[in-house]
Amino acid sequence: MEIQQLLDKIWPGYKYVGYLGGGTFGKVYKVRREEKKHVYEYAVKVMSIPSSIAELHELYSDGYTEEQASKYFEDIADDLIEEIDIMYQLKGNSNIVNYDEHRLVEHEDDPGWDVCLRMEVLKTLNKHFEENEYSNKEIAKLGIDICNALEICQKLNIIHRDIKPENIFISDIGNYKLGDFGISKKQQMGTFGMTSQRGTPFYMAPEVKEGKSYDATVDIYSLGIVLYRFLNRNRVPFLPLETVPTSKDRENAMNMRMEGVPIPRPCNADEALANIILKACSFEAKDR
Repeated sequence: MEIQQLLDKIWPGYKYVGYLGGGTFGKVYKVRREEKKHVYEYAVKVMSIPSSIAELHELYSDGYTEEQASKYFEDIADDLIEEIDIMYQLKGNSNIVNYDEHRLVEHEDDPGWDVCLRMEVLKTLNKHFEENEYSNKEIAKLGIDICNALEICQKLNIIHRDIKPENIFISDIGNYKLGDFGISKKQQMGTFGMTSQRGTPFYMAPEVKEGKSYDATVDIYSLGIVLYRFLNRNRVPFLPLETVPTSKDRENAMNMRMEGVPIPRPCNADEALANIILKACSFEAKDR
């Protein structure tokens, strides 16, 4: 279904303005609603299940009936609603992407669903830093803002598990915000931590990579690596600063982090901020 047709069906009065971006887990569009002289703009994330007709045919080739395929995709849609439920619980916090409303739409002609999430329009962190110079003070503000978001998450026993630049955004007034809770999980009270290996390897804490039990300190570690990168010529720890990193360089850098080799100071950080970042990136969770 075309985006404007989908909008007319679920949110009449909203008009498609442009495409903001997307990836494996959906596409994001800019939409607008006008009321008298006022204009209201939102981002709408559409997660289609299946993401392509090929996925549907793959199920059919495995022997699924149309009814079974529909149930299979409905279960996936239910999992995505869990992400939205997390955003609903976090709603109203200035350093978390603001959830507005969502709709679950069943496909008319083929088995499948569209999960549509309406939220505020923001700029990605990478895009912002491509367009603007940043200082130690600005990176410190980024760290403080995302720590504020993680503090709220921890109060609700939520571990984000995928802190990276692509999941951090900035508002028009300069507030950094944490978004994309697609692989977040609630930490069950009374357990000794989680063991599922999820996240992005460049920013992943050692205990996650090794499949060990972990807690909310893995988010602190990942945030530390994000801050490190921006104060280290856009390089994560152990990558060469003067040459373009090769795949072997990246593999070696990952192995050194996972083995607990002491991380050198980010080259452009002042001493106080460097110490904070290195503490966040401690190999042992208890030291973060």
